[in-house]
Amino acid sequence: MANLKNCSKDEISSATLITELIPVHTNQKLQTLGSESWCCVFSPGESYFAWSSGNCIVTLIPWSFCKQTLFKSQKVTVPYKSESGVLIDSKHEANDCFGCNTVSINTGHIVRSMAFGLSTVNLEKRSSPPFWSRFSSSKDLVLATGHINGRIRTWDVLTGKLILELIDHNDMVSHLTFSPVGNLVLMSSSYDGSLKVWDLHEDGNMFQTLKMNNKPIYSCCWSPDAKSLVSVGMCKLVYVWDMKTLKVKYKLQGHQHDVVACAFSPDGCLIVSASWDTRVILWDSHNGKMLKTFGHLYPSPHPIYACGDNGTWIRDVSFSSDGAHIATVADDGNLRIWDITSEENPEAMAPVANSLCCRFAPSGHILAVGG
Repeated sequence: MANLKNCSKDEISSATLITELIPVHTNQKLQTLGSESWCCVFSPGESYFAWSSGNCIVTLIPWSFCKQTLFKSQKVTVPYKSESGVLIDSKHEANDCFGCNTVSINTGHIVRSMAFGLSTVNLEKRSSPPFWSRFSSSKDLVLATGHINGRIRTWDVLTGKLILELIDHNDMVSHLTFSPVGNLVLMSSSYDGSLKVWDLHEDGNMFQTLKMNNKPIYSCCWSPDAKSLVSVGMCKLVYVWDMKTLKVKYKLQGHQHDVVACAFSPDGCLIVSASWDTRVILWDSHNGKMLKTFGHLYPSPHPIYACGDNGTWIRDVSFSSDGAHIATVADDGNLRIWDITSEENPEAMAPVANSLCCRFAPSGHILAVGG
């Protein structure tokens, strides 16, 4: 049951469920590993949507092509296809080709994180293209998956074929994020306490390692101009890095429990962080000043008890493309959408049991929630 400040749940608008994607996996052995969906991502431009059900399988849907088909039903069974995907043929009717255009990837290991990377930089000065691009059908768009064994794998989104395997972490890869400037530089965070920077244009060369406090790192996020990075983990601080000097600019203090998720606003002026202390904090990215706090439990846990299990641990947070809204999912079984100009109560809510991740589409019109 949601706990709200100065109002009842009936006074809050309800977010509308458009559709529920239900994967069908024919290999029963894979299902024994668990069915949680720890991550869901949209590609730049919303050409693809991908999510993992926690059982080594990642499903990619050509979102821009098939979304109208998906929206016709509140529950859609997504077929599992162990073979390579089929290239999109715009001559097909959307009603007929949803199944044949999905790509199912058996990654070989349980997936904990994912990210799409898009190459838009001019590489004419290079003497030759990256080695992996010779084997990729899509070349400019890749999918990276982070695994519980510390491996990172990159995939061709059109065929589902493995491109590269990146090996340096020695514990679960908790989060992946590509630089937004289109140079295929990948940042990974891990439970081994490190952040690592990889260059896919240099065939996956790992060229930098950053450390917070040698404790597990849960999430990281680039600023829109790629000049800054935020990372959070098993501590009460939010780390803001200068990516030119690779030094910490700020350590933001305000949370009373582990900080588990973070995001930049589209203009880079704001940072949002979510914690198991049941609060989301909005920060000024330029000076590190705390601006607003969005509470998910009232009254808020006393600092002495904030580190305990409160039934309302926040799992994820996402910024909308308009820069004026954030979405959160928490253990109390509720999705909340907030107007950042008001910290009193959510603008909209919806019951979503066992939710673990949420992600706004680049357009800001769709929100995906996985659990």
